[in-house]
Amino acid sequence: MPHVSSARACGLDFGTSNSTVGCVRPERETLLPLEEGKVTLPSVVFFNADDGHTYFGRAALQEYLSGYDGRLMRSMKSLLGSRLLDGRTEVHGRSLLFRDLLSQFIGELKRRADAQGGRVFEHVVLGRPVYFVDDDPVADRMAETTLAEIARSVGFKEVSFQYEPIAAAFHYETGIGREELVLVVDIGGGTSDFSLVRLSPQRAAQADRREDLLANGGVHIGGTDFDRLFSLASVMPLFGFRSLLKSQREIPSRIY
Repeated sequence: MPHVSSARACGLDFGTSNSTVGCVRPERETLLPLEEGKVTLPSVVFFNADDGHTYFGRAALQEYLSGYDGRLMRSMKSLLGSRLLDGRTEVHGRSLLFRDLLSQFIGELKRRADAQGGRVFEHVVLGRPVYFVDDDPVADRMAETTLAEIARSVGFKEVSFQYEPIAAAFHYETGIGREELVLVVDIGGGTSDFSLVRLSPQRAAQADRREDLLANGGVHIGGTDFDRLFSLASVMPLFGFRSLLKSQREIPSRIY
């Protein structure tokens, strides 16, 4: 069997709900354990106002659920391509750029990956949805450019991208023995992508696979949208959503 060396690059999936980092390592699992031995790090940040510390992932959720005062931030990937990205929010009495919030989280991902991988990763392949933003190519390109800038700001020197459904297709291809026409459906927390790809063991050896990507598309709708709509339809009415005040006007919806 030929010797397989460790990859120079890591693959980083900054997800709306969870994030992962992986690299090829001889006789070892590809995905790196990022928190408590688990390969996923929930894409959550909690700024604890009581102790002044910043927590990430499951630790952030635990701090928040324990009742500490502070700010919980999640679904941060949805900021990419939105007008909010260059905006600010208040944390610990100070103004924080949303762009810097993303940098903090992705920087933490890199620190954990470096520690678990036993090396400092300078090259990264970032997963991206087919469309960060629906029907707006300029905003979509800006989202990718911003993510690349953030990756470089936290220490990655070389940054490239791969469509998330295509990455899934190539992973599936490693386990097939004949040519197949595959529909890849990737329903994430913030986006849903669909790709039709021609795969085979022979095609896997080709460097240029553009002709094998027959069709792809996506929408900026995902699991967090379903969660929000489900909550508003089934849970929030129990707490007064759409109830009437004495004046017969609806309770303001913004509090929900």
